Amino acid sequence: MILLICEGRGVFTKKEFGQNEFLLPYEGELLEKEPDVDDTYIFEFTFKGKPFWVDASKEDGSFGRLLNDDHINPNCRPKVMEIDEKPAICFFSLRPLSSNTELVYDYGPGNIYPWRGKFGMLRNHQKNLTALYPGMPQIL
Repeated sequence: MILLICEGRGVFTKKEFGQNEFLLPYEGELLEKEPDVDDTYIFEFTFKGKPFWVDASKEDGSFGRLLNDDHINPNCRPKVMEIDEKPAICFFSLRPLSSNTELVYDYGPGNIYPWRGKFGMLRNHQKNLTALYPGMPQIL
């Protein structure tokens, strides 16, 4: 059964999920030293007081690296887990999710993300309005 599907650079549910339900892992190379590469697909976290990074820059068919940012209304969150005595990042739903819902999480604080500017906020607002009023014409 297909639970998730990638469309473009986003990941969408193909079934309903309950609150706090496991969705998918953030897969990649686990690093104990800060990488010297483009950090587009680098996930930094702390596990047992020690810094770690997961480098998901290689296209490997996994979906966790393709979740988009929504710092206003995220519907999932990353959680550090221990799997086979190693740290791992797994995403869990924040609330019940219906089928065909895009999975989004808060990338973290800061204004280093250009889509969080005025235009990005307008697009996000438009997306929310379109979800509420399906026949509404697109402005942006």
